[in-house]
This record gives sequence, C-alpha cells and structure tokens, in this order.
Amino acid sequence: QALARCSPLVAISPTGCNPSALVDCKVSSTPLVRFRRFGRRVAAAATSRRTKMTASATEEGDSATEKDDYGPPELPDYDVVMLGPLETSAIALGVSGWDGNSDDANAYVLAVDRGYVLIGAQSPSEVRLLKEYQGFWKGSEAAGMPGVRAPVVYATVAVGGADGASVLDTLRAHSIGAGGAEPDLFCFKMAPNVTDPARKQKALAEGIKAAWELGACPGTIAVDGYDAEALEALVTALCDAPGIKIAFNRIPFSLAEQRAVQNGTLAACKRLGVGVVAVDPLGEGRCVVDEAHPACDRGAAKLLAFIGTMVGGGVQRSPLQ
Repeated sequence: QALARCSPLVAISPTGCNPSALVDCKVSSTPLVRFRRFGRRVAAAATSRRTKMTASATEEGDSATEKDDYGPPELPDYDVVMLGPLETSAIALGVSGWDGNSDDANAYVLAVDRGYVLIGAQSPSEVRLLKEYQGFWKGSEAAGMPGVRAPVVYATVAVGGADGASVLDTLRAHSIGAGGAEPDLFCFKMAPNVTDPARKQKALAEGIKAAWELGACPGTIAVDGYDAEALEALVTALCDAPGIKIAFNRIPFSLAEQRAVQNGTLAACKRLGVGVVAVDPLGEGRCVVDEAHPACDRGAAKLLAFIGTMVGGGVQRSPLQ
C-alpha cells in the first residue's frame, strides 16, 4: 500500500500466498465472511465439489437460521489506483494453483471483503473458478451497496510461441479450456528472448485487433514482463485502434528487485500511460520461508516472523505473509 501511495500507477500483486494461512489470521472481530450471503454461496460451491450438494440447497438450508445473525454487511475501505483506463484496487490477488476448495473460497471472500478486487489467473481452470465466484458475488446483497467495485479477473496468456498460433486461436483455446468463461481482460505474455521486438509487437498488435473486432478479446488488455522497448513498440502499433487500451504491465518489482527502475521500464510505463502491477513485491518470499532454498536466511525468517507477530497485533503469521 505504501508503494501504491507513492505512485498512482502501481498495484501490488503478492504471489505464492498460502490461502489456508491467510484464512487462519483472525484479522477482525467481525465474522470472516462479512458478506454473509456471498460467502455462504462461495463456501457452498466449494463444499459441493466434494459432497455433490448444490450451492442453492446449502444456502436454503442455513439462510433461515442465519438471516439476522449479523446485521448488514460492512462496506470495505478501498485503496484505489488508476491502471491505465482501469480503476481498481491498489492490491491485487494472484490465485495460481487454486482448485476451488474451501480455503480458496474463504480467501477469495476475504480479499473481496477487504476491497482487493483485481484478481489474476494463470490457467483456464482458474478463470472458470473465479468467474463462478464472481457470479456469486453479483447475486449477493454486497454487490448492490453504494461505492462497491466489482471484482475484475485478468488471465495471463502466452503468445508468440514456437507453435505459431494466432492470438485469436490462443484466446479461443483458452475459452474452451475455461468452459466458456471469459476473463474481464487478457494479460499477454510474450515468449522470452524475442528478437526484433518491434516486428513481434506489431504482429501481436494486429492479432489483438483481429481478436477484438471478432469479440474474442476485451478492449482493455494488459501485458506481462514487458521492458521499455517492447512496451513502446506495442503501444505504437495499437495507436490506430483507439478502442484498445493497455491497463498495466505486470513486472517483478520490490525493494530487492529494482531492474524495472534501472532499465527505464517504470519510466516508460508512466510516460505511455500504462499502469504497473508489481509481482513479488516482498522480494520472492519463498526464498525466506523455504529452508531448502539456497538463498534462505534462517535468521531473517525468525526476524520476519517476530515482526509479523508484532504488526499483526499478536496474531502469528508466516514470514511470507
């Protein structure tokens, strides 16, 4: 949040969070699922994956007893930033590896409850899951509260690979893999070590425009891991398509990872009106918590655990959290 306040172009996207550990943190004296109907539906959907019960049947079974337990849901406090044309939360949530269990459902509810509404998927199955959760949210009373912003799902897709697949074919295959579920925006990731970036970005732009004209790609897009040269080339190639805007560039950035500053990527994003989502803002936390990692410092892990306890008001949290 401090980073986001310093620059209105930056959102923070923690990765590798343990949903069960997140849920275990009693961060409020109010119930974890303050958006009670929304939370019960999401939890019911997760339960039905194991019990084969329907979410509607589960909700009907407990709605009468819990209807008046808590009063109206509370409106979260939002830290909002503008990422290009996209107005969203200053903190994003990555859901890599989620499969829809109860921990995932509760983590999603907790994130949206706290106002973290920019949510990133790395696979079609994750998009399908997030759009299911998003549907439950839209049907909840929380969605109708003044000032509430809807969750925004972005999906990272690889393009420009050796298979030569077009952008349109790639997005159609992604949609099929997601069971027809469509993200709110696609985040395009180019193959590494691309030669002649100007030519590659021009080809990508033409593919994006073709997919957009056919309704396969939303008008708001994002990119992943772009340096200043590649970003400039893509923005230039899209200048004749005013209906297509780049919301953000997803790049590694933290106090320990400053290459985006040193190579001019952050400056280029600001100049071109493209937001930044900082990936791994804690500096690859797995290096801290994984004792088998060659860069692990056990002393630092103990220190961070102590700081987490103090900051959390006596709530024990992992060094990664």
